[in-house]
Amino acid sequence: MFRDYRRGSGGPVGLLTLTFLLAAILLSGCGGMEEALYPVTRVSVILPHNDDGYWSLIREGIEEAETELGESYNIDIQISIPQLNYNISQMTDILKQQVAARVDVIVIQGNEDETFRQVLLEAQNQGIQIICVDTAIRDFPCNLYIGTDNYEAGRMLGENLARLAGGTARAAVVTGEPGYLNLEQRLEGFRDVIAGYPGIEITSVNYSHYDGLTFMNQYHSLSDEADILVCLEGTGGQTLSHAFTGPDTEYRFVVGFDAYTGVESRVLAGVVKQDTNQMGRRIVEEIANYVSEGSYTGGVIYTDCHWLSADHYDEVSR
Repeated sequence: MFRDYRRGSGGPVGLLTLTFLLAAILLSGCGGMEEALYPVTRVSVILPHNDDGYWSLIREGIEEAETELGESYNIDIQISIPQLNYNISQMTDILKQQVAARVDVIVIQGNEDETFRQVLLEAQNQGIQIICVDTAIRDFPCNLYIGTDNYEAGRMLGENLARLAGGTARAAVVTGEPGYLNLEQRLEGFRDVIAGYPGIEITSVNYSHYDGLTFMNQYHSLSDEADILVCLEGTGGQTLSHAFTGPDTEYRFVVGFDAYTGVESRVLAGVVKQDTNQMGRRIVEEIANYVSEGSYTGGVIYTDCHWLSADHYDEVSR
């Protein structure tokens, strides 16, 4: 006579059934976790400078967004910076290393150096995504650009200079380096606005090579030809912010980009303030979108910029 164990949960059949059910649930759970986990996306970010008011804020935005999204989308970000600021040769070496490592995404500031460009093309041929932040590359098919609309930023600078100057001025321009598309676009927008003011003359365009000492030499020498100084990128304004605690009498006023501490102390009359934190965050957000959807939200993403002056300082977020 056989005993029927099927009705009692404590019998051998009941125990086996429960064991199999638990195993099936655990296996199903593990399988679901594996299916939901995205493959790792390795991202190499090459920043040109480790400053205290522009690229450091882009880095901050990247790191904040990676903390929020990195684990969910399995994004692993490595940030590299050359030993010398804006040194294209060193950045090219870093770029070659990352291409050889076959990362999935490379984030760079664009420039027009031919060797740098060729390494990027090699990366694209290997299927690596190229994201340009802050500066695009002329006639280069990067997968995504994130940054300011630099032509419109140049126009914003020109319109505010004309307003502050009352339509009459001799303005000397100091910019960073030739061959950077963002600076050329800013200069074009600035010139297009100033062309509408016959009383404003652009006396010269000068290059500081992103060097504070070079800029200060130009600051003093250009006052012989101009009564207003225009800084088309952050080096000039940041240098003046450290050099002076208040307005200097060498020029009627100075305008520039991003040096918000100089505006707060009134060393600068105003700056075009780019949302650099937003640039950094959008890099990670767009990579997450690509991981989950297979595409970016667009090929060009313009981040915000505002006119920041001492009189309206508290109205514009840093």
